[in-house]
Amino acid sequence: MDVLADQIAKHFIEIDQIVMADIVALTSINGIGPVKAKQILAMLELHKAWSSPSKLPLVVKKSQDALTYFEALRFLPHEEFHVLYLNRAHIPLSCQSLFKGGITGTVTDVRIVLKCAIAFGATSMIVAHNHPFGALKPSENDKRMTKKLNEACLALDLNLLDHLIVARSGYFSFSDQGLL
Repeated sequence: MDVLADQIAKHFIEIDQIVMADIVALTSINGIGPVKAKQILAMLELHKAWSSPSKLPLVVKKSQDALTYFEALRFLPHEEFHVLYLNRAHIPLSCQSLFKGGITGTVTDVRIVLKCAIAFGATSMIVAHNHPFGALKPSENDKRMTKKLNEACLALDLNLLDHLIVARSGYFSFSDQGLL
């Protein structure tokens, strides 16, 4: 087993790299087949679950409170778009992973985001997506999508409270930066 641990340590320089590994990356290591790779991925999922906060905020008052709902985004090797739906008192109703994309982007359908808000009886929401390779600065597409979503929310008397961009190095809040 020490030989296999050495092989893994040589292949992945930092812990973040193994946490983001997929079955292809793991099976490229000598001594790891598909079954062993799936076992390692299962252990990594347990690590993520055990590392996430066990006590989530009952009321979301600021971006830092919302971030705890989006921690899983930090370690994904592809982009995902999640939404935290809140009631009038900013108590979370549901946190949904709505869209999955590729390494450099994901398509976000505003209609689906709003349809879910109505289904959950939400009055406000916080959206988040990740940048897998660390850039915390919002792209022009991020800004356009946020504006489009905010305008659609206003038409339905919903509040878009924030848009977070999550990366391993930290997060960016549109609201904290005065962009929303």
